[in-house]
Amino acid sequence: MAACAADAGDVSSERADTIPAPAPAPAPASTLPAEPEASVEESVPSATETATTVPTTTTDLPAEPVEFSQGLDDRLFPELGAPGVDVLSYDVVLDVDVAAETFDAMIDITTAVAPNLSQLSLDAIGFDVDTVLVDGAAAVFEQSFEELLIDLPANRDDVVVATVSYSASPDGGTSAVGLPVGWFPTEGGAYVLNEPDGARTWLPSNDHPSDKALWRFEVTAPEADVVSANGTLIQRGGATEAWIWESEDPMSTYLVHLVIGDYELIEDASIALESGTDLPITHLVPSGTADVHRVFFEQTAPQMAFFEERFGPYPLSEYGLAFIDSPPGLAMETQGRSLFAAADFRRGELGFIQHLLLAHELAHQWFGNTVSPATWSDLWLNESFATYAQWLWLDEVDQAVLESQAEVALQARQNGRQSTGEPSVSNLFGFETYDGGAVIVHALRLELGDEAFFALLQGWLAENAGSSQTTAAFIERAEQEAGRDLTGFFDAWLFAVDPPDEFPS
Repeated sequence: MAACAADAGDVSSERADTIPAPAPAPAPASTLPAEPEASVEESVPSATETATTVPTTTTDLPAEPVEFSQGLDDRLFPELGAPGVDVLSYDVVLDVDVAAETFDAMIDITTAVAPNLSQLSLDAIGFDVDTVLVDGAAAVFEQSFEELLIDLPANRDDVVVATVSYSASPDGGTSAVGLPVGWFPTEGGAYVLNEPDGARTWLPSNDHPSDKALWRFEVTAPEADVVSANGTLIQRGGATEAWIWESEDPMSTYLVHLVIGDYELIEDASIALESGTDLPITHLVPSGTADVHRVFFEQTAPQMAFFEERFGPYPLSEYGLAFIDSPPGLAMETQGRSLFAAADFRRGELGFIQHLLLAHELAHQWFGNTVSPATWSDLWLNESFATYAQWLWLDEVDQAVLESQAEVALQARQNGRQSTGEPSVSNLFGFETYDGGAVIVHALRLELGDEAFFALLQGWLAENAGSSQTTAAFIERAEQEAGRDLTGFFDAWLFAVDPPDEFPS
């Protein structure tokens, strides 16, 4: 997600990836909202105590038999996901009635399951399941609490295909973190927002960032001009024909992009990457606004080159910008086609906010999309690094000096509500994860020096592409690059509520 500030046409904060301005000025501790009791752990773990039981890749299933259990016991969202389940692909078929704000759906979920797992548990809430098949045969199922529980046959293979047919009248709500999530009907269409737990409200899934899968979307929406989804457009839809999109890159559920309505798809000129490949570029804009958005399209190539030089080759198969009809303040790193509120770009002027938003969401394609968090407590690996990337870009285009951004954020960080490394649910998308977390990234750069710092980032991204990783794994990789123990550094900066008041010299 990105952040958003004022002067983009009175940008309101619909999401926390809507920007917490460059950095708030230091404020007396008494003026900061009080954190609810027990939302922050009383004791802060050391850098060596952050291991998690969640697999760090999407293919690590337990070797021993696994008994059914609901949820992965993620510290912040313990009910999400399921142990012993590794979804390999989702094939999503939707028949959308735009006027009625309903849809009928059938989804094939191909998943590896651990030995002796008797039930497949999928996160599912707010819709009615009609039938379930497992490998083509009718299966016994029940909808219990926020789960769809599917009985698995005793003689099954290690990989099964669960086919779920259901119908829904979805209307997005608000997550426990305070962000809008789910399926949002609009005049003439709809869009989805899934971070952190919105996919389960319209799509049965293993709705946890540790499980990445391949995706295919086949969407029929006769009343809408366009359907946009992740990946490459395979078939354009029409009155009776479906829009088909397929992605070549594994993706977590929270990164799903789906927009339906009165839009134009713009296949822009491909970008020649340093790797020698040509990157397909597909943008989405409200009908008739392509000329207004052209100045923003033109930022993609220079930003891509800038980040490739620092983070390594662009890691995905496509990219583009999607400007949609939504309340202002929306910015989300939906994989391969970043999502923005068209209202924040309606003037067709490239200012501070527009530079910031475009850079932040593009940087997420490296930090968060290709390497995703293994648990929601690891979110700083997404947002703190994307915020630091945005600082780098703002400095590059003379919008804000890097050192000044870092100093202002450091001073504000002295009034911290929680540590960046141990967030609470209520403040997961707060200052400490964005600018307050970018302070830690800048401190790490000064601690290691530029050569080792950028080598660390490039190695981390290249070695872990397509996986979900923990903070502990990042710390271990940083120590390898530094050639020394960094426990003291991460204890003082990442796991402290109030980090040092000066950067490493």
